[in-house]
Amino acid sequence: MKIGIDFDKIFVSQPPLIPSNVIEMFYKKKNGNLSYRIPGKLEKKVRIFSHSTAFRKPIMENFEYIEKISNKNPELYLVSSRFSFLKNKTDAWLKKNKLEKCFKKMYFNYEDKQPHIFKDEMLKILHIDTFIDDDLDLLLYLSDHNPEIKFYFLTNKKIPPNNLPRNIHQIYNLQEFYLNHL
Repeated sequence: MKIGIDFDKIFVSQPPLIPSNVIEMFYKKKNGNLSYRIPGKLEKKVRIFSHSTAFRKPIMENFEYIEKISNKNPELYLVSSRFSFLKNKTDAWLKKNKLEKCFKKMYFNYEDKQPHIFKDEMLKILHIDTFIDDDLDLLLYLSDHNPEIKFYFLTNKKIPPNNLPRNIHQIYNLQEFYLNHL
């Protein structure tokens, strides 16, 4: 089994005091076609600052379970759409938190492709069977383009199962994935 897992909001907390919907409003465009905005110079500086390890704490409950999942011996891949301007902050965070030991390989969107395009390409290149992400719009896109893959939407929001495509399942954390879906 090959499992791909996103990075932000799965293993890394979002910046404090900034609601998810505000971040999404600046980052994602939903005008009939999914697209993500690459920030300008000033916003890049703000985002680089907000991605300091002091502000972006590990999500410990998921750290505990990624180790348990990796002990079951699936091929685990981290597939993150983080842009290239965050590479130094990402490397510092990974060095401090030692997440790489659980993954066969980690892939980041350092060519600054549209996140849904990057992840779609990586799922196909790696022949991923299962993918976990926190972005429902992205998962809906991937689900439509990869009907054979099982997708897991990690969220604390309750969504009726009949509102999701048959290959997207909702989970609250990696513990639930480990206990009920692995």
